[in-house]
Amino acid sequence: MERSQFFGIGLAGVALAVVQPVQAQSLQTVDVQIVAGDRNLTIQLQGSIEPLTPLPATTDGNTLLIEIPNAQLRSPQTQENPTADIAAVEITQSDRGSILVRVVGAAAVPIATTAPTPQGLQIEIAAAPLAEPPPALSTPPTSSTTAIDLLAPAENAIRIIATGDRTSYRIGESSVGTRTDTDILNVPQSIQVIPEQVIEEQGARSLGETARNTAGVTTGRISSGSLATEFVIRGFATENILRNGLRDTTQQFATGITNVDRLEILRGPASVLFGQGSLGGTVNIVTEIPLDEPTYELEYLIGQDDLHRGSIDFSSPFSPDSDLGFRLNMAYESSGSFREFEESNFLFIAPTVTLINTADTTLIADLEYLNVRSSGTASELPALGTVVDSPFGSIDRTTNLGEPSLSESRSNLTRLGYRIDHRLSDDWRIRNEFLAAFSDVGENTGVIPVSVLADGRSLRRVLTRNPSTNTSITFNTNVVGQFSTGSIDHELLFGVELFSDSLRDQIDIINVATIDLFDPEYSGVAGNLLERQDTRTSRNAIGFYLQDQISLSDELILVLGGRFDVANLNFENLLRETDSFESQATAFSPRVGLVFKPEENLSFYASFTRSFEPVAGREQLFDPVTNTTAFGQPFEPERGVQYEIGVKADFDDRLSATLALYQLDRSNVTTTGAESAFTTVQVGEQRSRGVELSVTGELTDGWNLIASYAYTDAQITADNTFEVGNRLPNTPEHAASLWTTYEIQSGDLEGLGFGIGLFFQGERQGNLTNTFTLPGFLRTDATVFYRRDRFRASVNLQNLFDVEYYEGSRDNTDARVVVGAPFTISGQIAWEF
Repeated sequence: MERSQFFGIGLAGVALAVVQPVQAQSLQTVDVQIVAGDRNLTIQLQGSIEPLTPLPATTDGNTLLIEIPNAQLRSPQTQENPTADIAAVEITQSDRGSILVRVVGAAAVPIATTAPTPQGLQIEIAAAPLAEPPPALSTPPTSSTTAIDLLAPAENAIRIIATGDRTSYRIGESSVGTRTDTDILNVPQSIQVIPEQVIEEQGARSLGETARNTAGVTTGRISSGSLATEFVIRGFATENILRNGLRDTTQQFATGITNVDRLEILRGPASVLFGQGSLGGTVNIVTEIPLDEPTYELEYLIGQDDLHRGSIDFSSPFSPDSDLGFRLNMAYESSGSFREFEESNFLFIAPTVTLINTADTTLIADLEYLNVRSSGTASELPALGTVVDSPFGSIDRTTNLGEPSLSESRSNLTRLGYRIDHRLSDDWRIRNEFLAAFSDVGENTGVIPVSVLADGRSLRRVLTRNPSTNTSITFNTNVVGQFSTGSIDHELLFGVELFSDSLRDQIDIINVATIDLFDPEYSGVAGNLLERQDTRTSRNAIGFYLQDQISLSDELILVLGGRFDVANLNFENLLRETDSFESQATAFSPRVGLVFKPEENLSFYASFTRSFEPVAGREQLFDPVTNTTAFGQPFEPERGVQYEIGVKADFDDRLSATLALYQLDRSNVTTTGAESAFTTVQVGEQRSRGVELSVTGELTDGWNLIASYAYTDAQITADNTFEVGNRLPNTPEHAASLWTTYEIQSGDLEGLGFGIGLFFQGERQGNLTNTFTLPGFLRTDATVFYRRDRFRASVNLQNLFDVEYYEGSRDNTDARVVVGAPFTISGQIAWEF
C-alpha cells in the first residue's frame, strides 16, 4: 500500500471515533495516607470508587490483612508503633495486582470499619477488647487464618478500581535496584521506570522505541523499530536484559511488548544482584499479571506502509468467587517498511495463570511464544552518501542495498517460567523463580554491506546465512527478612542463582556482486562461498549474593551488598577442533551505598560498585586477502567499576526527579575490529563520565510528563589499536527527551487528550577510529487520544517534521549506518468489555 493511501482507510474511522462522547470517568491510581491518633488509626485511600460488597480480609494471629483488589498503589507506606495498641501498619503493592494492608495489633487482632469519602475510601483501625472475640470476625475463628468481612453498612461498602490505565507516569518503587520492592528514593543508584501508559500513548511497537524516553540510552547499532533488542547505556553496549528480574539472553533476538507492564532501567553495574552483566546498565521487563476482576480488551492498529496489528488482552478469575485466574495477551502484526522491499510479520501469544493466591503465598506461571518472519531486510546504508558527502549526491533513505530476493528470516522464541512468593512470618518471606527461554532462528539470510570501493559508488557486499539456536535457563531463590539490632533496622536479602546458556551459531559468508549506491540494480544471484563458521558456546554459572539495607536512623540508610560468582565457559569450534577451549572465571562484585534523607521526600546518595562479564570466544582476526579468520587467545572477562553520587526528590507523591553524576571505568573490552566486520579484539580500557537528570510524574490532574537529559563523556583511555581519547561510538555527548500529555478532566470533552514528544541526540562518532560522525537531530512526535469508560482511540504522529536522521552505526565500520524512520502516522482503537 502506498503511504499516501493510508488516509483513505482506517484512520478516518479512528478520527470519527475520537469525537464521539462516551460518558464515564477515567480510572485512577490509588494514593494512601496514614494518620495516627491517640488510640485509633485512619488509613485514607484516594482513588476512583463505586459501591460494592464489604472488603474481604483475613486474620493471622494478631495481624489483620486487608486486600484491595485490582488497585495500583502509587507509593508504599510503613509505620512502626503508630499507636499504643498497634505495633505496625504496612501498605504495599502485591504481585497479583492488588493493595495489601497489614495491621499488627500489640496485644490482639485489630478491628476495622470502612466509610466512603469524596476522595475514595477511609479505613478506621482500632484495638479489639481482649476479653471479647474481635468484632471484625463474622464468627469465631476455627483456625489461625480465617476469611472475614470488614464491618461496614452495605451502602457504604466499596472497592477501589484501578484495572484501567494509570493516570500518572510516576511509579514510586522498583525491584531492579535491590531485588526487593524498594522505594526508589532509598536506592543508591539511578533508576528510571517507563510505565505502560507511556508505551500506549506513544504508540510504541518495540522496546527500542520505548527506551528513547531515557536520555543516555540509545539502541546503538540496531534500529529502534526492530524487535531485536540491544541498548547503549552510559556509552556502553549492553545485552543485560531481564524478564521479571531474571536473565534472558534470547531477548536480543526478538521481544514483544504486548504484555509489558513497565520497563525498569538501572543505570550502571548490577553484578551485585544479577551476576555477570554489562557495565553500562540493566533493563528489566516487567510483564502483566492476572487481574482479580474480568477484563476483556480488543485493540486494532493501522498505519502507513501496510501496518496492521490486532491484539487482545483478556483477564478473569476462573470463577466469580475464585482467587485464581488467568490473563491472555495475543497480537498479530504485519507491515511493510519505509525502505523498499522490506516486509515483516509476527505472532505473539502470552498466557499467564495465578495458581496459588492466598494471604501468605502466591504462585504465578507464564508463557510467551513469538513467531517472527521477515523478508527483503537491508536496514543499513554506508556512511558515504549519507553522513559523509559524496560527489555523486545523496543516497535516498528508502534505498535497499541488499538483494531482496535473497533476504529472509524466520525465528521462533518460547519463554516459560514461574515465580512463587511465600510469607514465612510477619517479617520473613522466601521467593523462588524460574525462567527458561528458547530461540530457534531457522533461517537468517541477508546481504550486508562491507565497504565502498575506490570509485566512490560501488558497494562491496556479502550474503550471510546465519541460523542459530539459543537456550537460556535461570533459577533463583532468595529470602528477604526484616529485623532489628537495637535501634538499627535491617532488611536482609540473601540468595543463590543458577544460570545456564547455550548458543549454536552457524555462519556462511558468500560473495555477492557489487551494487551501485546511486542506481542500484539487483542480480538476485549468490556467488562463491568465502567462509563457513560453526560454533557452540555454553556458559554455566552459580552466584551467591547477600545484601543488607541498614536503617541507621530515620535519615540514614546504608546499603551493603556482595555477590560471588563462578562462571564456566565452553567454546567449541565444530569445524576446527583445535580452536575449542574451556575457561573458568570467578569474581566478587560488591556494592556500598549510603542514602541520606533530611526529609521523607528527599534523598542524597553515593555508591561504589563493581561488575564482571565473561566474554565468549577468542580473538578473531579476519584477513581480507585470503578471506580467512584466525583465532587468537581466549578473551579475558570484562571488568567494570562505577562511582556515583546523586539526589532524588518526590513532590507531593506526584512527581519524581533524579540527578546523578557518575564515573565508569571498563577494562578488557571486546569490539569489532576497525579493518573488518569479521574481526573481534579486546581493545583495552574505556571510561565514561557524565551527568543525568530525569523527571517523571504528574504536574497537575491530567498533565503528565517524562523528561530526561544526559551529558556523557565516553572515550578510550588505553589501547594498542585505537587512539587514546577517541570517543565511543553511538554515544552523543548531549541527549535529551521530553514526552508530555494533557487529558481534559471534566466537561463534554472529558477524556480527550493531547501529547507532544521531543527527542534530541547530539553528534555521535560512528566508529572507534572516529573517522566519521553521525549528525545530531531533534525528532518531534505528537498524539491525540480519547478515552472514557471502556473505549480508547488515538492517532500518533512520529517524526512530525520528517527530519532525516541516523540512529546509529553498526559493527564499527563505515558501511553500516542505521537510518531513522521518516514521518509516520498511525491510529488505533481499543474497546474493553
